[in-house]
Amino acid sequence: MTRPAGGKRLRRIVAAGIVLLAGWALATAVVAANRHQLPPPTRSAPDSGGSAFDHGFTPADLHTLLQAGRPDGLLPNGNRVALSLNEELQARIFDLFRRFDPLYGVFAAMEPDTGRVVALVGYRRGGESDPWLPLKAIYPAASLIKVVTASAAIERGKVSPQDEISYRGGIYGITRGGIHARDGRGIPKMTLEEAIARSANAVFGKVAVNNVGGPVLEEYLTKFGFGHKIPFDLPVEPSRGQVPKGEFELARTGAGFGEVYVSPLHMAMIMSAIASGGAMPRPVLIDRIEDRDGKPLYESSPMKWRDTVLPETANAVVRMMVKTVEIGTSHRTFGTPDRTPLLHDMDVAAKTGSLSGWTPSVHFEWFAGVAPVGSPRLALSALVVNDNRWKIKGSYVGKEAFNSYFGYPSSMPPVYAKARGSRKWIRPHRAYRKGAPTAVKTKPKKVRKAVKARKRAPAKTAEKGVGKPLAVNSPAGGPGG
Repeated sequence: MTRPAGGKRLRRIVAAGIVLLAGWALATAVVAANRHQLPPPTRSAPDSGGSAFDHGFTPADLHTLLQAGRPDGLLPNGNRVALSLNEELQARIFDLFRRFDPLYGVFAAMEPDTGRVVALVGYRRGGESDPWLPLKAIYPAASLIKVVTASAAIERGKVSPQDEISYRGGIYGITRGGIHARDGRGIPKMTLEEAIARSANAVFGKVAVNNVGGPVLEEYLTKFGFGHKIPFDLPVEPSRGQVPKGEFELARTGAGFGEVYVSPLHMAMIMSAIASGGAMPRPVLIDRIEDRDGKPLYESSPMKWRDTVLPETANAVVRMMVKTVEIGTSHRTFGTPDRTPLLHDMDVAAKTGSLSGWTPSVHFEWFAGVAPVGSPRLALSALVVNDNRWKIKGSYVGKEAFNSYFGYPSSMPPVYAKARGSRKWIRPHRAYRKGAPTAVKTKPKKVRKAVKARKRAPAKTAEKGVGKPLAVNSPAGGPGG
């Protein structure tokens, strides 16, 4: 009796193992199928127009200036062109990418009120400049689409930022049962404001299905310019998004897992619209053109491209996005005002996004933000594409862009500061505005310990370095975060 019982138990264990293995294989196949199977970016120009031809030169002429980081230059026909680029910001971001050398680094920034593009940076590993990268819509939008979902929910779904929404399981997962989670004892809840700050997929999946719906989400993607050709001096690929009909697929799309692709330039335009009461500016790169004798041939003027959402909706969304920096997915990078002097003087509104995609698989780390909230002067989007050689996140690129543009000291990224804590915090070469906080160089850890050991006074022995940059852990970005 013992042997048959033991054999039966063994067969059950083997059968259970086979079931688990089959389940793992199925889950792996599903995850692979859900990855965005796209090739990496080519070096060719985007397949779209561009108004450079209207001014007597080609987009390739502008591409040459951008690649050199120059805000002005002579054209082949002898005319002089002045671009809207901020040369210092352009160089700062490119140098940052070159320092950490990710697989790709992409950045776009503009003035929300005028539409003047102050930076367009494309970086390929090894130090190659590729200005076409910010103009290509080959990057999955990931959780950045939550800005569109939230706008639709507030304006059409009768949801307010402080409304509590129940969900099931963890905040980053989406389940079929969780889409219709009901309030009840022990059921977790989260406000829409906190959900956008923490990039809660479970909450946004439920909101997309129950408060927005497929047709409305598609309508708001169109409102924000998806599927439309962007009027610009250089060719820009139109951003695109597919809204599925099935509930579960709709939930995933509204939370950031769907087939939605956006260019970094377009994302900076969306941030400009949210910060400017819903009015999306027409992006401008060419400031003016003069002939050989200095006679003006062309001068740009600010123009609105389209209306997106109502002013009250835009104001509600931008205030919600401030929480991303205060308590949400960018908090570890920005920290407190004591760590980031910029935050003493202004609020920064932002949204992050992270997702895997392409073939072979890489990891996208987005940051889109605007500052100061209430009187916006800079809207930007930063994308870092990492492979298995993990580098930096988009949040750090965005933070450094704000620091550079507004004249604040640079900082170290959280992971880098922890891994190489003995490195000095190097003061940027630029001169800061009067009254701005300055960076303090700190001694390496070994030197500090030696100095402390030589000190005899107890009070002095307990002192810590005043200017030490705070190092914190930065966890791996959750899916869609």
